[in-house]
Amino acid sequence: MQFLNPALLAGALLFAVPLLIHLLNRQRHRQRPWAAMEFLLRAYQKQRNRLRNENLLLLLLRCLVPIVLALAIARPMLQQAAGLLAGTGIVHHVIVLDASYSMGLREAGAQSPFERARTLAGRVLDRLEQDPGRNGKVTLVTAGVRPRFLCRGDLDLATARGQWLLLQKPEDAATDLGDALQQVAALLAEGNDAAAEVYVLTDLQTRSFGNALRPPDPTAGPEFEDTLRDVVEQLRQREGTHLHWIDTGPFASRRGGGSADNHQITDLRVEEPAAVLRAPTTFAAQLKNRAGTAATFEVTLEIDGGEPMRRVVAVPAGADAEAEFQVSFREVGRRRVRASIQGDALAADDERYLTVDVRDRIRVLLVDGAADDDPLRAYQYLWRSLLDPDPATLPTFAVEAVDTLALLSGQRSPRDYDVTVLADVDRLNPRAAQALLDALRAGRGLLVAFGERTDRDSFNLLLHTAGDGPQPFRLLGPAGGSAGSSTVRAPLLAAPEHPVFAEFEEPIYREVFQAIPIWRWHTLAADSLHPDARVLARITDAEQSPLLVARDFGEGHALFLTSAIASEYRADRWNRLDDPMVAFPLVHGLVRWLALPAVDPFLVPVGGELSCTLPARPEDVQVQRPERDGRTRTPVAEEAQALPGGRFRLPPVSDTIYAGFYVFDLTLDRPSGKEPLSLPFAANVEPDEGDLRYAAHDEVRQALGLERVLDDLPAVASAGDETRQNELGPSLLLLTLLFVLAEAALARFVSLRRN
Repeated sequence: MQFLNPALLAGALLFAVPLLIHLLNRQRHRQRPWAAMEFLLRAYQKQRNRLRNENLLLLLLRCLVPIVLALAIARPMLQQAAGLLAGTGIVHHVIVLDASYSMGLREAGAQSPFERARTLAGRVLDRLEQDPGRNGKVTLVTAGVRPRFLCRGDLDLATARGQWLLLQKPEDAATDLGDALQQVAALLAEGNDAAAEVYVLTDLQTRSFGNALRPPDPTAGPEFEDTLRDVVEQLRQREGTHLHWIDTGPFASRRGGGSADNHQITDLRVEEPAAVLRAPTTFAAQLKNRAGTAATFEVTLEIDGGEPMRRVVAVPAGADAEAEFQVSFREVGRRRVRASIQGDALAADDERYLTVDVRDRIRVLLVDGAADDDPLRAYQYLWRSLLDPDPATLPTFAVEAVDTLALLSGQRSPRDYDVTVLADVDRLNPRAAQALLDALRAGRGLLVAFGERTDRDSFNLLLHTAGDGPQPFRLLGPAGGSAGSSTVRAPLLAAPEHPVFAEFEEPIYREVFQAIPIWRWHTLAADSLHPDARVLARITDAEQSPLLVARDFGEGHALFLTSAIASEYRADRWNRLDDPMVAFPLVHGLVRWLALPAVDPFLVPVGGELSCTLPARPEDVQVQRPERDGRTRTPVAEEAQALPGGRFRLPPVSDTIYAGFYVFDLTLDRPSGKEPLSLPFAANVEPDEGDLRYAAHDEVRQALGLERVLDDLPAVASAGDETRQNELGPSLLLLTLLFVLAEAALARFVSLRRN
């Protein structure tokens, strides 16, 4: 209840006037003994109670007259805000704010959908603060990278207001509203609130609805997860809950939906599998024109924030294009690469980030199983000629060849090299096998080429280990015939799209590869192939025997070649894969792919977890977030996790809600001393969120089963709208008149009876 003239309530104090008169008019008598009064006293005592009640009733009526009159003049107003302030109990107000990066669209200087949604959320809080009954509690939820409850069922509106003030921009997220509403439904069910008002503030971008706006697929199986429509239906059927779906997008006033133009960078990649010092490295920025007209993109590439390079690319309407940049690095280490275009209405997807590890060369450890033979017959002769003939001519690879004893005795550690090649090595021992496992876990590559010297039992025991090792099969004996025999097989590409065969994209090169003779090879036990393994090439024998098998193990890649490549000086060689037309692209593709880790931990989507493995325990770990995040350098309190092989996992950081570079500064506790280290991670937005198509109100209403879709707060919830009010002044004036009449009638009745 509110008063139009609250100052006039002071007139109610006039009730003291009749009370004071009553007290002053009370008569005081002296008591004197008189025998005749004994008879009168007995009669008076019979009437005393009746007279006292009559006097008190008259006094009460006379006091009520000024009180009710003052209330009437103050003009009290009874509010009936049925939606926002309904009832006399506690109402739970849940505000769900879409925080996906499409909400940051800013056209022609107008408010972005996020700013408009934030304004509407503030108006809800304003109305709650103006409620004299304070009968509302607030839950504020942002649907961004993941649903975040900024306040949960809080009766203290100051807390909700403080969290609202911190909401200045959307996250760089691609959001499905279903996750946030599922958690809201669970919260309401847990709290068992009798009344709840749920406000969903979103731009109605079609992607935020998940599959809810798509027609059902008759061939699809049953849904085992709640869809957005299911959650909406659950909220609508909940007694006492009202769901308000409010459009804050660029087409809210039209109610008919539409699409907005957007230019974006959808990908940034390095064309070479591994960047090498002083060797040209090509970066490609993938562009997307999501507009109805052709556009010219000015693309900028920066390395570590240095002098930018620029390219101008014309992109037709609705088409893709690429901008390529060639860079020669002059320093080793992990470098930060940023590509950007001129800003448009949606800035979040106008940039793309990448970190690339620049090496002096790709270091290859070649364990030569025929090192004691004639140098021309040794495997190192062929591998050196293919990878490392002259550092000045081909500075990409550095090959160090050792014999089997160097590996078995631990003189060489595979973990110190990018790729280890076992070329027809006869056997392993537990020490060498453990060293290979540790190297794979550290992200190194392993290539095992089985040949005539291979002891299959040694490899099955130490690398296969009942399927738990990197070797994804059980090796059997050799098959096929002698070199030059009439029975000739050839390789067959089973996965031509694999990066190993990047140099075989042209059909003519594939035909040449698949025409190479193969005479002998090692066979694999039937049904022993691990489900994680992938056969990249087969042999054209009756069993289609695998020739090249790949498997990821730990953080590294492992490849197994069942027919070793030998030089032309070996008369008993098993194949002609040493043919220069095939050998160079094949071996280079194998080694380049093996030099990369199985998963790049330094490139994650927004919302992904940042972590990697390190060769020593990290100390004093701090993380510097992107400038867009706004937070300063913060320490990471969690301890590093010890891993097999003497490695440690960097304490993870998961609150990556903005795109950009996250730089970890730390110190490695090595046996030789403390070593400072800086590790940059790149987080990127989901490009599909930049597809700015917006659903019509009727489409959303029908798809979700809503009664209506609004473009503003409900009238009863608006801070500027008038709520339904009843003025009680006239009623109180009538009540005052009734009290005056009742007092006069009662006074007259008492006076007549007493006389």
